[in-house]
Amino acid sequence: MTGEWSDPRAFDAGWLDDFASWTARAALESLVDEALAGPELAGALRRESLRATDVREGLLENESLLAKIRMLQDQVSAEGASGFRPRGRPVRVSELGWLLIPFVLEVGYLSLLQRAWDAMPVFLRIFAVLALPCGLVAAVARMSRRTPELRARFTSGPAEFGDEQLGLGRRRPFALREIVLPEARDFISAHRLLHYGTELVFEKQCELYEEATGDVVPTAAAKRLRRILERAGTGAIALGGQRGSGKTTAILSLQRGLIHGTENPAPLVVVAAAPANYDARDFVLHLHGLLCKAVLDLLWNELPPVRSWRSWLRRGARLSADLIGSAAVAWAIGGWLWDGSFTRFPIELGLLLRRIHFPDLIDPLWTDQPAGNRIALIVIVLLALRWTLKVLRIPIDVLLDAVQRKRSAGLLELEADARRQLDRIRYLQTHTSGWSGKLLFPGSADLGRTQSTQRAEQQLTHPEVVAEFRAFAQRTAGLLRGEGVTDRLVVAIDELDKIGEQEKAQQLVNDVKGIFGVPGCLYLVAVSDDAVLSFEQRGLAMRDAFDSAFSELVRLEPFTQDESRLWIAQRLPGVPEQFCHLGHCLSGGLPRDLRRVTIDMVDVTTELYQPSLSAVTSILLRAELTAKTSAFTGQARALEQTTELAQLWTKLLRIPETREAAELAALAAELHEGATHDLATPVNLLRHHSSAFVLFCATMLELFTDALTDDRLTPALHQLAVARRHLALDPHLAWSTLTDFRKAHDLALPE
Repeated sequence: MTGEWSDPRAFDAGWLDDFASWTARAALESLVDEALAGPELAGALRRESLRATDVREGLLENESLLAKIRMLQDQVSAEGASGFRPRGRPVRVSELGWLLIPFVLEVGYLSLLQRAWDAMPVFLRIFAVLALPCGLVAAVARMSRRTPELRARFTSGPAEFGDEQLGLGRRRPFALREIVLPEARDFISAHRLLHYGTELVFEKQCELYEEATGDVVPTAAAKRLRRILERAGTGAIALGGQRGSGKTTAILSLQRGLIHGTENPAPLVVVAAAPANYDARDFVLHLHGLLCKAVLDLLWNELPPVRSWRSWLRRGARLSADLIGSAAVAWAIGGWLWDGSFTRFPIELGLLLRRIHFPDLIDPLWTDQPAGNRIALIVIVLLALRWTLKVLRIPIDVLLDAVQRKRSAGLLELEADARRQLDRIRYLQTHTSGWSGKLLFPGSADLGRTQSTQRAEQQLTHPEVVAEFRAFAQRTAGLLRGEGVTDRLVVAIDELDKIGEQEKAQQLVNDVKGIFGVPGCLYLVAVSDDAVLSFEQRGLAMRDAFDSAFSELVRLEPFTQDESRLWIAQRLPGVPEQFCHLGHCLSGGLPRDLRRVTIDMVDVTTELYQPSLSAVTSILLRAELTAKTSAFTGQARALEQTTELAQLWTKLLRIPETREAAELAALAAELHEGATHDLATPVNLLRHHSSAFVLFCATMLELFTDALTDDRLTPALHQLAVARRHLALDPHLAWSTLTDFRKAHDLALPE
């Protein structure tokens, strides 16, 4: 560490008055220096042309970051040696072998060198002495690389306190990964190198169709969801927000471990889509089956390979075949090289082995033998050494297999239980048993009797299905946490907001909320804006299914202007800021629409080379106007034909033909002419929708031109994104927002 806080021994006497603050500051500085030295931030600093000293100073001045470090120190002090400890990966035999083999080879080399020293010529002695340190260095290097990892696995208890820990103990990696690095990324993103220009150019395009591995925009909702995962062990959380606000993306990011804020392993996430037409019993069974599959997939990666008796038989057969093959190879090579008959080679080799006496091995096996015999003996020794290692490995494998079985007994039982549960869900099991007998008499007479019983497992009722799911989920959550495999279960029910009728959505929640409240299991449910409204009205003498089912609500708001700019800049590095603002205004900040607009902008570059801002804006809005005109005329076609509607119809047909911004603004005024505040009238509602949308397009065309310089990219442009969102909710409010914006920016008001 560097700086006045870097050396714990170099402190002023006055700092002793608040030793806790000093250690928190020193720990923060140590973590910041370590983060900035890492390849991730070093590459980001080079890419954004930022200095490490500036980022360092900015992070050290972050009082919120310092408070998080101090709270973590308090938690470490309070927990002591207790707390959740992740499950370590089992040690493989090959890892222990890499420690044992160098040691055995070196000892054998020294033993052979000692016994053969007198019989060795001078040049061979020199070679053997020079080879000895080389072998020692290679063995020590290999052992030093493997020993720390094995020592970390076998060491129990937290690391001892030292100056490098500064009160964080074994949670120092967590503090670096989950506290300092996210703040550093946010700081770099906020101070990133901005590009300005009116030509659409970018370095490359990244992950336009799906979320990148780590490029999750740190919105307020994402941070709150992370905090919920840190503190909530059970309960039901509602994910609210309008369509396209990113509820599904948040659930998928959670499933991939991108929204996770503890040092514990990421939760086991089960995602199910809510059906439009459902049966409550079948839906809970569907959730149960998905949970069983998720548990089996998780245990497939977590459980060590435990061999069954069939695998031991297969291994024995392979070893027998290998032994026969090795013996044949040894006989073939030895008989070809041995100074004697091919058929007599095994007999002569046996006689030779009988004549030698320990420790006199060099003369009969090497000195007194011709060159061909020496080579044959080397081949036989290598094959024998190979088979000795194979034979020695069998009892080691048996012992490790027994240890792994005992160590993973709970997980193996859970795996078997999950398979049984999945089979029970899939099939209606039928068991038939019986007996029959026949007694023959003289004269072809016989007497017989048969008896059989048949058992068919009856279908479980809905309460029984709920009880089975709760029991399995609770058992799974407790066992996985106890074994250190995962911290908790998360069951996410997506697309509930796509059920059009609010009553049906409430009924589904009522039917399945019996599975809520399982210890160690957290539920996330994507709900509609109506459900959010009913939840926020709790305590106002009205309760419904959503209010009684969910303990907390996380509302996903549309992107702010800075969040949209960051989202586009992450996927189109080097793109000018003018186009980032254009994407935000056209999408209204809705993540789904922002992705579509960004893809449309990229598609323009396939037709035009470095298109200008005016050209891109015109192309995108022209496509919007054409599509919306078809929608408006379709609505008009479904209405009762009147003189008022006929006049509006002719104006709607003029929308695709109007090219200039001023003409569009004038057409918007004509469409709005005669509009009233009564949105219940279909013609009047169509008049509001069409006029507001045309005025929005006219405003965008007038503003996003090649004359849009960087000094005009102000936060006031966010009002256009707000107006875009109002178009789908309240066209009258959208019209008012647009007229206020035009007035503030000296644009002609529609008359």
